[in-house]
Amino acid sequence: MTDETFKHIENVRVDMSECDFHGRWKPANIFRTLSEAAGNHADELDSGFKEMEAHGYYWVLSRMKVKFLSYPKGKDVVTVQTWPRMIGQKLFYIREFQIFDEQQNPFVLATSAWLVIDAKSRRLVPPRSVPNLPMATTPWAYALDEQLEKIVLPEGGVQRYGQRAAYSAIDQVGHINNSRYVEAICDCFDYAVFDQYEIDWLQINYDKEVRPNDKLVVNMIESPEEENLFGFRGLNLTSQTKAFESIVKMRQAISPRT
Repeated sequence: MTDETFKHIENVRVDMSECDFHGRWKPANIFRTLSEAAGNHADELDSGFKEMEAHGYYWVLSRMKVKFLSYPKGKDVVTVQTWPRMIGQKLFYIREFQIFDEQQNPFVLATSAWLVIDAKSRRLVPPRSVPNLPMATTPWAYALDEQLEKIVLPEGGVQRYGQRAAYSAIDQVGHINNSRYVEAICDCFDYAVFDQYEIDWLQINYDKEVRPNDKLVVNMIESPEEENLFGFRGLNLTSQTKAFESIVKMRQAISPRT
């Protein structure tokens, strides 16, 4: 199939303020850019935030896996592509992402799973229950050919992060924004780690939302079987619920492109 009109494409200039001390675009800001592109495409498909809110629904990101082939630098102009792919596991709206440089070399490949939630009850609304919601029909068109399965981590771990959900972390839906969890995961590593290493890939599964003033802590679990593989579990101490689980694979840092 060659027709790619189902894709949303936008160009983004990487802001220097969104980069780390090596000039790499920070993972959390890449997550934020992907989510914004998804929102922009949903607007084009008449299923964006305002349209969903008018019917008493909203989108929530449930799962995402991102493969960082390399990292854009500050002032780079990148091309972000996204498209809805299919209904997965009879539950999720699967959406794909790609980020390219100006020579069309891929920086980032990602797949994600979204849910529709009732705004009042904050309960899941099954696929096809929302009137006039466009259904994806491109199961063959994937960016990252990965199944977003449940993450199973051992108990325990070492607490490496703790924060109250304050004003700056809360988005328009009224809970901690998904990219802020990626910030928390990165902050679980010692600062010096990012002098020699960078994230190769990251999967995060969101479980229960963290609302304003809730206390979030993140435990880090190092894999005894595989080098540079780490698990993370976010816990909401206020509601005594699990906020998220994540697996991160690190690698030796690749020199930024010049």
